[in-house]
Amino acid sequence: MKAIKKFIVKYLALILIALLWQGFVLAELFPRQLFPGLGEILLVFVELLATSDLWTNMGVTIYRILVGFLLAAIVGIPIGIQMSRSSFIDDLMQPIFTAGYPIPRVALYPIFVLLFGLGSGSKIFTIFLECIFPIVVSTYYGAKSVNHLYVWSGQNMGATDRKLFWKVFLPGTMPSIFTGFRIALPIGVVIAVLTEMISSNNGIGYFLVYLSATLSQSKVLAVVIFISLFGYGLDRLLLYVRNRYVYW
Repeated sequence: MKAIKKFIVKYLALILIALLWQGFVLAELFPRQLFPGLGEILLVFVELLATSDLWTNMGVTIYRILVGFLLAAIVGIPIGIQMSRSSFIDDLMQPIFTAGYPIPRVALYPIFVLLFGLGSGSKIFTIFLECIFPIVVSTYYGAKSVNHLYVWSGQNMGATDRKLFWKVFLPGTMPSIFTGFRIALPIGVVIAVLTEMISSNNGIGYFLVYLSATLSQSKVLAVVIFISLFGYGLDRLLLYVRNRYVYW
């Protein structure tokens, strides 16, 4: 009983939105072609799951998201930690990350297309740029909060900078790094879909544009739900890995 109550409270807002949506449909406030009922959307959703088009395009999008995100993590984590340790690097990099954070990188996408072409390169680079900012900022503040006694002890025991990075700063910063991951990954999903909608001949964003052209609103909404569930699944996966392996 307690589990059911917790489930209802957790998803109450979504349940209310679904009821409100269905209420609008039953009241026929909008044309049925633009505002299909939940039953119709769910039926189309199940039908789409059985098609190869959905999974093929989603596979392309997942590849772009993962490559861009992993590159941002590989580059961003060392930068964030080094900024917290060196005032010179901090002074050097702070203007870039402070002034660059508010810039909508997707606005620079046409330039990236000219540099990297219409394929995956320009999209991966845009995802990389969007993801690296939250990862660097969260890593920076996480490394700043590492207990100085651990650093001092390591230094007194003769640990090199490399050992301090792997044995002290990286483990001590991991909770903050995962916070940055949870911010960056959904942004990566949004940017992947957006850039594919702007210029692509594959990917889930392209698939959305294709379905919009067929004027099938129920299919478009079914794909939107699919993207939402995919993003939710990614976040749950990150949370599981964090709770499983970064429990301190």
